Amino acid sequence: MKLYNNLINEIKNSLNDAKVLIKSNKTLNTSAKNSVIFLSDTAFELGGSQKPCVSSLAVTSDINFSNSVYLLGDDIDKIKSDSPFGKFVFIQIENFDDEQNTFNKIKELEALRYHLSVDGFMTRASALNMREQIRVSKKAVKSGVTFADYGQTLLNEYLKFDYVKSAEIYFVTDFDNFDRLNSVAKKISQTTSALNHIFDNVMFDCSTCNLKEICDEVDGLKELHLKTAKK
Repeated sequence: MKLYNNLINEIKNSLNDAKVLIKSNKTLNTSAKNSVIFLSDTAFELGGSQKPCVSSLAVTSDINFSNSVYLLGDDIDKIKSDSPFGKFVFIQIENFDDEQNTFNKIKELEALRYHLSVDGFMTRASALNMREQIRVSKKAVKSGVTFADYGQTLLNEYLKFDYVKSAEIYFVTDFDNFDRLNSVAKKISQTTSALNHIFDNVMFDCSTCNLKEICDEVDGLKELHLKTAKK
């Protein structure tokens, strides 16, 4: 799976100033049910108050990641009010011969953010507008939880999948380059939508498809559509 490679590299280049966080030995409790954090128990909300917010996940089979957590901007202990927020997850998976199987794995990985709850964090995610707002509890802040702790907990969950070979997570609370990040994240979302379109065997008239632009731009996407249509 190489469809996302250029987009992954574009985001990583935009986040050159992000600092790798010291690997955390603190594993936060997780559950399959999203926790509820009331406003009275909330220290701040990442992406709240209409602040810039974007979340994206992209996979590849041939880029090896460092199993590290990166941060551009302030850590949790420095944030005092609702803050801009970005979260980018890059995952290296096994190179499957069957494209449909690969796409099923992508959907499985994407679903994790909707079904995984980390203690002290309440996630409100929307794939439609690429936002992932996260309430951080006062209790978590008081106990000294950091993005390293939160990110390492998420990394551990992704690495539990037997087909995941490596991963990286980037957190962003400094959004000087938000417009560029949002633009690339939109292309990632459109690529995933195009894959869904292809494997659902939806119309094959490229001239009338609203995903034609992204198919023309992403190397290999149109070829995959042609290959699938012939089956």
